[in-house]
Amino acid sequence: MKTDTSDIFSIADSPDKVVCPPNQVFKNKDFIFLLTDGGHIVDDAIQYYMFMMMLKEIGEKEFTIRENIGATLTHRSEPFETTFSVDNTLDDFDKKIKEFDEHFGLTTLHWFVHGQKGNWGIYLAEWPTVNIIGCTTDLIDKFKAVFKIVGNGYSQVKELLDQEFRVTKDSEMEKEFIENYKIKNAPQQGV
Repeated sequence: MKTDTSDIFSIADSPDKVVCPPNQVFKNKDFIFLLTDGGHIVDDAIQYYMFMMMLKEIGEKEFTIRENIGATLTHRSEPFETTFSVDNTLDDFDKKIKEFDEHFGLTTLHWFVHGQKGNWGIYLAEWPTVNIIGCTTDLIDKFKAVFKIVGNGYSQVKELLDQEFRVTKDSEMEKEFIENYKIKNAPQQGV
């Protein structure tokens, strides 16, 4: 059975009603949330390889990445979406994304990433510039190991979040983000 992006994430039916952080983008209210630095799905080719190995270990054969069209600065009305085999490399991933956007990494894009199992997803946010991993409790330690997350990752991205929310001059946005992603009260399992 193929898991659709809308099975994991709240997808707006029109770009003017976009759902993106600080709003809750994940549908599963039981997911645990972890944070990492954003900007790309991984830091380097080694981490990408580790991510693919983890996906294989949990039974995934492929994963999908879909643009959150309403959060992206574009005139397009249809989101870019593609599926990757867990046997691909970071070079394969980057090449495919650059076919869509030759300036990948330099333009404002928000992405939904998920597998077919329905028990995890990653939201790659341009603002705040973090990746939000949502997963079931049995996957927490696996994601933490791959992405080198301490606790729930909040302490590792707190300075960045503080800076980005300070620019908005809207303290409610930071409060909403922290509440929606259960940041301060998340379980501190494992590493």
